[in-house]
Amino acid sequence: MFRRIGAAVLAVLTIATAAGCAEDGTRPSAARAGVGPAPSPFVSGPPWYDDVAPAEAGVTVGAKGTPCELPITFSLPARWVAEPVDDASGVTLGGSRLRCEVDAKPADNVGFLRVWAVDAAPLGARASLEEFLAEYGRISEIEYRRVRRGPLDLVEATYLQQDGLSGGPNRQRALVASTSSGGAVLLTLGGMDTDEFEAMFPAYQLATSTLRPTG
Repeated sequence: MFRRIGAAVLAVLTIATAAGCAEDGTRPSAARAGVGPAPSPFVSGPPWYDDVAPAEAGVTVGAKGTPCELPITFSLPARWVAEPVDDASGVTLGGSRLRCEVDAKPADNVGFLRVWAVDAAPLGARASLEEFLAEYGRISEIEYRRVRRGPLDLVEATYLQQDGLSGGPNRQRALVASTSSGGAVLLTLGGMDTDEFEAMFPAYQLATSTLRPTG
């Protein structure tokens, strides 16, 4: 498990974030000026884990010829296994359809990174993510921010979900990435419990740092 920072430090970071950012994670002046999202504040430890280094890349997901062909591509560690989800399965939540499941069990972790097609994209990235999480259910301590990873603007959420199997609450993560040609996609990361989530988080850091529109 990652090193936990003290409650006093978390309080200072929370105050700084609230003072410096608008509700969607952008500074109000930047949003009005149309200059794009401001850099997100750096947060060590939970709930954002910005200090966690990305894992080493081993496989690519999303490109043509990979198991899941998507509007975006990203890298993941070796032994993570991607499998497409047929639209006929009807797995939808809050206007998003499940398109791909990336299983971490072959890499000795219990959890999934899932990719969803956002049918509600005209609502905007933040609204689409809120709609998804509202239907996801049993969520608390949710925080949002807007960040940029490479060429993509992202809206990201960190939250706890009460899990009936593990007893939870479990830390989880979600983001919406909008592309100019392929619409928007939603990524979620969740494990059996918070320990598993933290063990998988370097893979999430790798995925988000390598997000690119499919060429």
